Amino acid sequence: MSIYSTYNTADLPQATFLYASGVPLVGVEKVDGQKCEFCFERNESVDGLLMVFASGRECLLVPSRLLAAHKHLKSLLWSQR
Repeated sequence: MSIYSTYNTADLPQATFLYASGVPLVGVEKVDGQKCEFCFERNESVDGLLMVFASGRECLLVPSRLLAAHKHLKSLLWSQR
C-alpha cells in the first residue's frame, strides 16, 4: 500500500477537508501542464475522515478552519503555475 494518498485538483473539497483535519500534506505534484495532485501522508485516520466527508458531516469542522485550508491549497496550486 502506498504511503501517500493523492487527490487531483477536481478533488479540492476532499483535499481541503483532509488538510483542515490535520492530515499532513507531503506536497503538490504537477501531473501535466494543467493538472496537479495533492499528496497526503497515508495514515489510519484517512479512511475514516473520507467516510465523514462522504456522509456530508464535514460541515461539523469549524468553517474558518475549512476556509483557511482551502485558501492555502489554492495558493499552492497558483504557485505551481
